[in-house]
Amino acid sequence: MDAHLLRRVYQASAQLLCNARLEKIQSVGDDLFCFRFFTSQGKLQLCLKSGHQGSLLFFTKHPLTLGQDPTAYVMRLRKYLTNQRVISTVCQPFARKIWLLLGGSNYPQKELPWLLLDLREGVSLKFMTAAETPADEIVLWPQTADLTAACEDWRHWPVLTPKLRRTLAKLSPKDAAALLRDLEEGGGDVFLYRSTDTDKISQILAWPIPDAKEKNLKEEISSDILGALEKAGQELVFEETLLAADRAQAQKIAKERKRLAKLAQKLDEEEERLLKMCQAQENALIIQQNLWQIEKQRKVESITLKDYSTDTDKTLVLDPRLSILENMQRFFHTAERGQRGLTFLAKRKAALHEEEQKLTQGLAPKSQNQNKATEPSAQLLPKSVQGFRSSDGFLLLRGRTAQGNLEARKLAKGHDIWLHTAGGPGSHVIIRLAYPGQTIPEQTLCEAGQLAAIKSWQKDAHDAEITFAEIRHIKPMRGAGVGTVRIDKVLTTRQVPLDPKIEERLTPRDGEPN
Repeated sequence: MDAHLLRRVYQASAQLLCNARLEKIQSVGDDLFCFRFFTSQGKLQLCLKSGHQGSLLFFTKHPLTLGQDPTAYVMRLRKYLTNQRVISTVCQPFARKIWLLLGGSNYPQKELPWLLLDLREGVSLKFMTAAETPADEIVLWPQTADLTAACEDWRHWPVLTPKLRRTLAKLSPKDAAALLRDLEEGGGDVFLYRSTDTDKISQILAWPIPDAKEKNLKEEISSDILGALEKAGQELVFEETLLAADRAQAQKIAKERKRLAKLAQKLDEEEERLLKMCQAQENALIIQQNLWQIEKQRKVESITLKDYSTDTDKTLVLDPRLSILENMQRFFHTAERGQRGLTFLAKRKAALHEEEQKLTQGLAPKSQNQNKATEPSAQLLPKSVQGFRSSDGFLLLRGRTAQGNLEARKLAKGHDIWLHTAGGPGSHVIIRLAYPGQTIPEQTLCEAGQLAAIKSWQKDAHDAEITFAEIRHIKPMRGAGVGTVRIDKVLTTRQVPLDPKIEERLTPRDGEPN
């Protein structure tokens, strides 16, 4: 994140942070921290992705939650900062730092707790006396006549950041001087660039790139600095983070599968051994059938006896230390142990099969497609849940029954979209999202609404009113039937026309990706 863009973000958010109360702190790995503030505009989450490459600071209304346990460092930050208010802020953009002073009583009386947001090094907590309070940067801007020399001696001019120098080199002296004056004054638009090949955000800057078309970049200009940064953060940080979590989960599942496969192999070997033990029953019965005509107390290494079940002679290998009668008893005892072992082994195999089924149900296919990230495969869904694929590639889940409605909600994340036909009973439909705040195309919203409407009390109508809400605002009702919910906050409602063939169009065909 360029220093000039950080300066713009600070200018746009300083008033927003003033007197904001810090409610929650989360981290994903060591380089992504999320701070949820209660501000004058409601709850906002400040996210910091640190590092020498790809750093970004942005605000979003959509919380990023991955269910990870807080680290010891996060717990320390929570101890001193949770429920404290922002008293003062200091920005040092060209050092890539923003300082937040949080007030309260959970810190030493003679020192003040400063939360340092460092785009290069990450988050840290600093206790300082009043004399050590960080100060705003003193920034020197080169004059127009000195601009060429300043670009050559850029180490003495922090305002000439690497990205800015590359842009100034492509401009005429007059345009370069004008750009520098605009940046010095602050304010203005931000410029977001997407690759025309992948439609992915590649850069976001405080000035336009002069050769964007030659680099196959599509330009988006926005006067809403925080909104543009939020869009970039959702695509560059949220999606990357969720995909990284998917990869980690995939590795964990692969490791668990390997463990279960080894265990299954051992159980198969144990079953083979127990079956051989059970075969001792045949030898015992042969001896038992011939006891009337042999000397029971004789000790021999082997004996040939008639097997009356097959009317053939069979030679049995015996333990010469035991009598024939004692060998018979040992054969019976061995077979009984084998049978008991098989009974216990069957329970272990059933438990292993159940564990494998649970692992399969929890498996999420890994895909670079943003619409398919972190979603369960339609082939692995419970029988009470149907899976569809919208025209735009989003996975849609629909409950077949009241229990299926409940199961569909269990498969969803808090930021996924829930919808239901208004005014009466019907199936619940879930739109799975790759990351919080992901834009859902109109076509997908309409198709999801149609899937809900044709399995509802409005199935014979011309059109139906559909209620949309985020899953985190859908709560089960105590004492009500399975699948009955209350909606704490409605996202939107819309009328959709019914399409009797919508299921046929959106059901994945054999061989198609789910």
